[in-house]
Amino acid sequence: MQNRRILFKSVCVIITLFSLQSIFSQSEKLQSAFTDSSIKVHGKLQAEDGKYRYDYHDVYQSDSIAKDLQASGYHGGGPSWLGIIYGAFKICENNLIDDLEMKVVVTGVTFWSSNKEDLEKIGRIVTIVKSDTASLQLAIDKATELDIMQ
Repeated sequence: MQNRRILFKSVCVIITLFSLQSIFSQSEKLQSAFTDSSIKVHGKLQAEDGKYRYDYHDVYQSDSIAKDLQASGYHGGGPSWLGIIYGAFKICENNLIDDLEMKVVVTGVTFWSSNKEDLEKIGRIVTIVKSDTASLQLAIDKATELDIMQ
C-alpha cells in the first residue's frame, strides 16, 4: 500500500512537471514575438495621421477561429481578441499593451501608437496564437484569470 502511494505521488509530480514545461514552452513562443522580426505580422498595419494603426478582425480571416471561440462561450470577435492579445502580453509580463490607445468593435480590435514596432509585436503575437492552439489557450486562460476575456 505504501508503494502505491509513493508511485501515485511520483506520477503526480511527473505530470505536474510536464505541465509546467509545456506552459514555459508556450510562454517562450509568445515571448519570441517581441524580438523575432521574422515572424509575419498577422493583421493590417498602416500609417495614419502621423501614427501607426494595427487592425485585427479575425471574423474576416480565412483561418478565423470566431466560431470556435463562440462554441466555447466567448464573443468570438473584437472583445475576445482584446482578451487574447492582452492575456498573451501579460503571460510575457509585458506592460506595453497597457500604454497603447485601442478600440474594440464587434468584429475586431484596433491599436494606435507612434512606434510602429510596438504594433508589429501585437501582430506577431496574433500570428503565434493563431498558429499554436496551446499558446492560444494559455492566452485565453490568462485573460480569463484577469477577467478580461469575453
